Amino acid sequence: MCKLVAELVDADKQVVGEMFARMERQSGNPGVDLHLTGEIYGRLHMKMRELGLDPNDTTPHELYLSLLNLTVLHDKFLAARLGIKHTDDPEEIAEAVVRFIRRIRLPKQAWSLKHTAAKRVLTSVPPKTLMKLLHYRSVDSMLKREPPAVLLTVARHIEPAAWQQRMVQSYKKLKPGDFEVRDIEVGYLSEQRWHAVGEIFARSRHSNIVHTPEAGSIVLLPIPQQHLAGLTLTYLLLTLHYVNEIRAFGTYFKFQHMRRDFGALLVEHLLHDKQDHVTIGGQSVHWRVVHRYYGSASRLNHPEIFEPHVQPEDLAYRKAEAVLYHLEPALHFWHDTDYVGLPQPDGPLSFNLTDMALNLVNRLPYERRVSYHLQGAVWNEVYGRYVGQRAFEQQILNQLDEQTLLTSQPVRDAEFVW
Repeated sequence: MCKLVAELVDADKQVVGEMFARMERQSGNPGVDLHLTGEIYGRLHMKMRELGLDPNDTTPHELYLSLLNLTVLHDKFLAARLGIKHTDDPEEIAEAVVRFIRRIRLPKQAWSLKHTAAKRVLTSVPPKTLMKLLHYRSVDSMLKREPPAVLLTVARHIEPAAWQQRMVQSYKKLKPGDFEVRDIEVGYLSEQRWHAVGEIFARSRHSNIVHTPEAGSIVLLPIPQQHLAGLTLTYLLLTLHYVNEIRAFGTYFKFQHMRRDFGALLVEHLLHDKQDHVTIGGQSVHWRVVHRYYGSASRLNHPEIFEPHVQPEDLAYRKAEAVLYHLEPALHFWHDTDYVGLPQPDGPLSFNLTDMALNLVNRLPYERRVSYHLQGAVWNEVYGRYVGQRAFEQQILNQLDEQTLLTSQPVRDAEFVW
């Protein structure tokens, strides 16, 4: 029954089968693979009927067009909710999205680098490419006029690889006292001086939304293209996704802040995209899965292992889609479809709303559709369900307890295109 999962994540069926067999055996055979497979097929049929389609007589192309048309409609609904008059104007949409994120009642605090510390690291490793684009002759002059978190966030995405290495390596000197709990900064850089930065970034990275977890900052840059359908959905989904990413990152390092190798752990995490925060059934599990599990509304008890440094509010988690359908109830169609997809020989047809928003904003035909957010969501769902099994949950808590005892032993970012 693991065949469906393997097809959705584009992985070898035998490898996935062996993984499920091992996880099932070690967790007491809860039947996670059977339940998940049944849910996905059940939701596929239910959602196709909601679209007015016959599951037994609908081609994948017809289904894709129906999902795309619904995405267009929901993008317009959201734009109306936000008071956006021109649904293809990037600047109007970006400003409305930033206003919404700032005022919405949502956990938006994270353990992030202090502004004084951000200034210090930027002074030690000046971002010369960014300085040139913004027409500053010195880093001191730039820091007097620009927010340090914004500068660090943009620089971490636009400077060359050699600079990135030097900057991250400089984090070894950071101490827990260089961080603080504060609101995540979300902003749109509409000023003319940022247009050149946005244009270069759009050409090189095919995106205009950047975030840096350690800086606790999300930045929307100007884009040269106009008249892009689906921007409201895309901006909202990616921004909310980055809010969750920043909070998960901050919570992990807040939990680990008593370690003497704190700076080295931070560097290791950023340079090598650390994935094995905990292990269950021989499988590495990312911290975001742990964060999401303990931050869900269904969790009533806060494990003692997290105290006193990590509180329940630090772990609070809200899916981006859930935030949006509370804003616009019509979007409830996408409830729990982030890990739903229809297997096809050339790759799955994704019911993940972020994938569909990217397909829309990029004007992608069926043959070029994307599904990478679906793949990530399937893995998160699989691991999240196993994390909730009693045997594995205890293993995770034991591993986290051991990690907090490590005091001296050194420890070895979604794009869219148009």
